[in-house]
Amino acid sequence: MYARYLYHEKGLRKVSIIKELNSFMDKNYPHYNPVDWSISLEKYANKAGKYPLCECRGVWITENELKTIEEIHDKVLERLAFTLLCLGKFRNFRNPNNNSWVTYSNGEIYSMACINTTAFEKDIKFSKLKELGLIEYAKKVNNLNIQVLYIDDTSKNKLFISDFRKLGYEWRLYKGEKYIRCSDCEILIKKKNNNQRYCKDCSNIVRNERQKNIMRERRKKC
Repeated sequence: MYARYLYHEKGLRKVSIIKELNSFMDKNYPHYNPVDWSISLEKYANKAGKYPLCECRGVWITENELKTIEEIHDKVLERLAFTLLCLGKFRNFRNPNNNSWVTYSNGEIYSMACINTTAFEKDIKFSKLKELGLIEYAKKVNNLNIQVLYIDDTSKNKLFISDFRKLGYEWRLYKGEKYIRCSDCEILIKKKNNNQRYCKDCSNIVRNERQKNIMRERRKKC
């Protein structure tokens, strides 16, 4: 994303983009080693101008799409199908010629779907969705991309998704399970009690800040 910004908004090209990316990583990535990242940064710089920079506030999920997923009648597969649907619609927004292809790795997909399982089970679950006629694989043997076949933009919009971090939880929330959004970062978390406000990471930050404030007050009194 930053490489695309440098290309389209700042007018930089390959050599300058790599220089800026190196500078950014050096400032923000602990123990950054330029040698380890040289190939990756060159790849990002080469692809920076491939697609225009765009802003996606979210995607609409339609009634027919939700109905198709609910007809799976398997909670885990439903979360996986919902995640693939959201990613496919996002990719279509980004590139109108995408034709509903999802190009993320299996690990990324399952992380967003909030599904913990083995590599073997991941393949099994994808195969089940294929048997149901919901997805198709790329024809090339070494291409792991997945095409989502149940995108239906002709029916009425029903659910708007703007946060892609925990798509599996977004599905669970839609199905009526008890989830809340963190008061700070707004990520979805399982609701455990009525006093819960923060996710684990934000809770630790808030707790540390409170402790620092307490220490400051003590120092002032001393």
